Amino acid sequence: MKTRLAKRWIYYLTVSVIIAALVLLALPSVQKAMERAKEEMRPNKNQVVESEQMPTPEESGQLQKPTNFEKIAENDRLELLFRSSDSAIAVIDKSNGYRWESAVPLQDVETDGNELWTASSQSIFHLTYTDPHLPALETQETNFALEQPKMTTTSLENGISVRYELPRLKISFDMSFQLKGNALEVTVPGQSIQEGEDNWLMSVAPLPFFGAASDHDKGYAVYPDGPGALSYFKTNHPNYLNPYRASVYGADTITFNFFGREQNAMLPIFGLKVGDNSFMGIITQGEYDANILYSPSGYLINLNRVSSELVYRREYEAVKKDGNLTKKPEKDLIREDHTIRYVFFSGKEADYSHMATAYREYLLDEQGVVPKVKKGEAVPFGLDLLMGIKKDQILIDHFIQNTTYSEAQDMMEDLSQRGVQSISANLLGWTGEGYMSYPSGYKPSRKLGGTSGLAKLSEYAKEKNYQLFLQDNYVEAWKGNDGFSSRKDVVVGANHFVVTDRYSELFYLNAGKQNAHFQKKVLNPLRKLHITGINFDGIGSQLYYDYNDDYPLKRGGTAKQWMEMMEKSVLQFGGAASVGGNGYSLKHSSRLFGIPMEDSGFFFTDETIPFYQMALHGIIPYSGDPQNLFYDPQLQYLKMVEYGYMPYYQLTMNHSEDLKDTIYSDLFSSAYSNWVDQAVQYYKEMNDKLRPVWSQTMKEHRKLQDDVYEVVYEDGTRVIVNYTPGEVTVDHHVVPEKNFIVVPKGGSA
Repeated sequence: MKTRLAKRWIYYLTVSVIIAALVLLALPSVQKAMERAKEEMRPNKNQVVESEQMPTPEESGQLQKPTNFEKIAENDRLELLFRSSDSAIAVIDKSNGYRWESAVPLQDVETDGNELWTASSQSIFHLTYTDPHLPALETQETNFALEQPKMTTTSLENGISVRYELPRLKISFDMSFQLKGNALEVTVPGQSIQEGEDNWLMSVAPLPFFGAASDHDKGYAVYPDGPGALSYFKTNHPNYLNPYRASVYGADTITFNFFGREQNAMLPIFGLKVGDNSFMGIITQGEYDANILYSPSGYLINLNRVSSELVYRREYEAVKKDGNLTKKPEKDLIREDHTIRYVFFSGKEADYSHMATAYREYLLDEQGVVPKVKKGEAVPFGLDLLMGIKKDQILIDHFIQNTTYSEAQDMMEDLSQRGVQSISANLLGWTGEGYMSYPSGYKPSRKLGGTSGLAKLSEYAKEKNYQLFLQDNYVEAWKGNDGFSSRKDVVVGANHFVVTDRYSELFYLNAGKQNAHFQKKVLNPLRKLHITGINFDGIGSQLYYDYNDDYPLKRGGTAKQWMEMMEKSVLQFGGAASVGGNGYSLKHSSRLFGIPMEDSGFFFTDETIPFYQMALHGIIPYSGDPQNLFYDPQLQYLKMVEYGYMPYYQLTMNHSEDLKDTIYSDLFSSAYSNWVDQAVQYYKEMNDKLRPVWSQTMKEHRKLQDDVYEVVYEDGTRVIVNYTPGEVTVDHHVVPEKNFIVVPKGGSA
């Protein structure tokens, strides 16, 4: 028995020793596995995450009971309240007592126990930063509640300024809050920003939860996706993976992917309607370096919120020593002043129609936009004429004459005899290089009739009081074309490499150098022509920064150079036009081309709205896609009527078969003889019915029922559009199926 017990103890001891040895041997592997797990938990490149070193909300003490608000400013319309414990603000609309707050009341926060996002919803700002010493860009996101910055306040007229010092990050900046009329202005001065060596500022989002709405609130968010987009608050919604995040005026880096692009945020605006109250945000300073954010309920937290994000650094692709590419932050901070103006509405004015009206007034009163539409004038017929284009051949490119200058005059005269009262013509490919071959050479093509032929056409247009634009592109340049250096005259990225496509065929031109030569190369040779002006292709739809050694430009600087070119056209010819309608191009535009009818189609978007068109109708005439290229002619025609577009065609005298195997094969049906009857029919209907409202501003736009919309103009005239397959009755007015009616104020259709 004792022998058995002894053997058993020896067995247990031996097993224990073996297990201990195995544990000791395995420990390094376990440690490595844990390290690998930790490494996998680290943020991916470019991923926005909470910093590992952030204190928890409990540690920071942020979720403790805050101090009370104190009134610091007041005017006839608003009161501004400030809370010293966390610098939260509240704005009271005195017209009805509604209270807008930067910090969401804790009882309204639905975070399912997520303390980080509860803290986030209480923060006066969100901030994104990066460590520049890392081998690849990793951005980290934090906020006021997590950082608990030191605050110093300074009283201002009608407001307060707060300096925030973040000890952990060694980043500090000022933010001021001031009342101005029926608006609150929030400003971050660029010169106030300081940062340490180990943490660089990437962006700041002021008031990220200002006025945030719950699932149970009635209302919607407005954001500038294309013409404008609207997202309703919903009690039932999915968990969204991504919000709407758009760089104002388009992507902040050049892309050569021309397919499937999202629509531009052409205006620096956003808005929120909650019940019978709403606000619209306008980025009035620093909009060139800013994003618009809309996060629907279901994205990280069950709150609907819309705000701006101020950009102070961008990322770029750098080449590592091993030849591979990696993302890095720009070295220099963008020290631009940023101001966001929040305009408040209540009662019947709390909708996107009044937001658009307020933005129009901002353009007219503060941005120098002057109405280009004369009261009572006829609806113009938008006529693009493709003149010439080159077809690549082995030895010498073949120049195809689609429409000569004399043929263009014949077409315009024929339209006039058919009853078209006003024409806004635009010539594509009028130079010796032809359409889409840039730089274009700047000289009228001899094969189309030369300078004398273009001069005769311009004299005819002047006599008939028709607009005549010459479209050209001073943004793009193709390898092999004369007139530019692919080393000195082109856009250079932050990595100091020339920006070009993968084949080194397409380049973008430095705006400063183009502006310097524009008067001499373009305007002086054309000074005797009686044209309306130059139509600038590209400048209204894309914007970029440029590290060209000879002429470095920020995005705002690039826009400034382009606007000076437009102004020169206005001074010489009386007008200018823009393809694409980014907000900076409006001041000098007599006509706008390529204004979209549709948004990008984000999953959370419920409706496209004509915010852009409501702001500009009756001020600057605009056109969209050519009607001869419509995929659904009747539906898109009705959309033109609803959104206030001019009738618009892109035509040629010869048949479009000539364009086969050219760079512009999209114009698949363009022969004037095939389209003139339909074009005149649509023009006459629009001019006969819509001429009374052509020069008027849009006062209201609303959805009456599914697929039935109404637009109310400044004199009370109503345009009702019915997209349904059956007739509908609105206030005793019958609207035929897939048609529209015009109801004068106090009258009948």
